Amino acid sequence: MQYDTIGEQFREQFQAVFANTAELKQEVYRIRYEVYCQELGYESPDKFPDRLESDSYDERSLHCMLKHRISGQYAGCVRLVFPDPYQSDRSLPISKICSLDLDLKELPTHSFGEVSRLAVIDRFRRRTGESQTPAGLLLFPNQTQEEREKRGFPIIALSLYLAATCIGMESGMDRVLVLMEPRLARHLRYFGFLFTQIGDFIEFRGKRGPYQITKESIGAGLPAHIVELMEIIRSDLKLSDLNIKLDLTPKAVVI
Repeated sequence: MQYDTIGEQFREQFQAVFANTAELKQEVYRIRYEVYCQELGYESPDKFPDRLESDSYDERSLHCMLKHRISGQYAGCVRLVFPDPYQSDRSLPISKICSLDLDLKELPTHSFGEVSRLAVIDRFRRRTGESQTPAGLLLFPNQTQEEREKRGFPIIALSLYLAATCIGMESGMDRVLVLMEPRLARHLRYFGFLFTQIGDFIEFRGKRGPYQITKESIGAGLPAHIVELMEIIRSDLKLSDLNIKLDLTPKAVVI
C-alpha cells in the first residue's frame, strides 16, 4: 500500500501507547527482556528469572510502546529517565557510562532527562534487513546514501523517539540526552532531529557517543511531515489528559 505521508503510514499500522499501568509496564519489561537478553545478549537472562528486564532507573522513568494494529502485538518500547533531584549530575544512565561536556549540576533538575532502553523486537526489526541493533537499520543498494538511510530508518524507531520527545516536552524538559551510535544520530538528523555531541565516543556495545537535543532545536528543525507524525503520536498517548510532574521523593516521577 502506498501512503501520502509517514503519518498516514503510522496511523494505519501502529498506535502509540503510554505505559502508565503495572500491566503495561510489564509489557515494556517483557520486550526489553526479549531484545536485550535473548536476542542481543546485552544483559544476562539469569538476572531476570521472571523474564522481565528492568533496573533501578525505571522508578524514575516514563515508558511508552508501539502496538501493531493488525497483530495486536507490542512492537517496541522506549523510556524517558528523569534525574534524581538529590544528585542530578550522577543519576542518569549516561552519566555512569561516559564523561559529558555538560555540567548537569548547573541545569535545573526538571529541565532535562535521558531517552533510554529503546528496543524493537526481532520480528519487526527483521523486516528492515538488519537485526543486530535494538532499533534495526536498512540499506538499499541503488540509491544515494541519504536516500537509503531515510528509507531505511524504521518507522518504529523514529516513532518511539518522537513519543519520548512528546513526553519530555509535556513534562517541561528543555533538553534530553541519549547515548547512541553516530550512524543513528545521522539517521535522526535526516528527519530533523538536530542532536549535538556532548562528549567523546566510547566502546559500549559498539561505538557510541553522548548526544543532546534541545526543545528549541526540535521546534526549529522538524519538517512538516514529521510534525504531523508527532501530533498523531501525541494524540495516541493522550498526554493532554495526564498530570506529569516531578516530585521530590525517592520515586521522582508521578502521574
